[in-house]
Amino acid sequence: MKKIFLASITCILLFSFIFPSLSHADSRFSDDKSVLQFLQEAFQAQVSLSEKFQSMEEIHNTLFPYFTEDYTREFLDENLVAENGKYITYGTDFPLYYIPFFSYTAETKVIRSQDHMYIFEFFPETDEGPVGYESHYEGVKLDKADEVWKVAEFLNHDVLTEIIDQSKEDTTPVKMDLVQKSLVKATLQLGLALNPIASFYKYGNSFIVAHLNK
Repeated sequence: MKKIFLASITCILLFSFIFPSLSHADSRFSDDKSVLQFLQEAFQAQVSLSEKFQSMEEIHNTLFPYFTEDYTREFLDENLVAENGKYITYGTDFPLYYIPFFSYTAETKVIRSQDHMYIFEFFPETDEGPVGYESHYEGVKLDKADEVWKVAEFLNHDVLTEIIDQSKEDTTPVKMDLVQKSLVKATLQLGLALNPIASFYKYGNSFIVAHLNK
């Protein structure tokens, strides 16, 4: 009995080391609501840089959890102002590299792929306020690197139009792939809970092959 228990624990630990993304990186963004919450936090991090002068280290620490190094550099090059060895951002009617002014409603769309997420919204034409604009899309791309999702790119109207058109063509395969992965994951979790050793031999090999070839 003791040997079976130790073998069961070994199997569970093996799966946790081989497939850490099942319980770590992807779990934080398991639904669209959590993705939008992350972007709201990222936007607030950008806005907070206008509240007071800070050192460059403080600024990088504020942006690091949300943005890639390349995106951070582009944002700071465009918006940061230096005075007396400290830095701050100022308000502008044409904010570049900021998270778009999403409504964070059903109008804010999320398209997922394996290592990227595209978040965007359609902004109807307006001539009200200090700045008018034509109807257009705005969005950002999130990339996953080292099991961490971060904002990696600002997406303009033309790029988003191509992405949206492509997603319409690939809707069925993408959805089926996500469903299949969810079913495999659920089967493994249930099997490991009820009979870890049998589940490992029954599903482990096929799941490992699928994971390595995806």
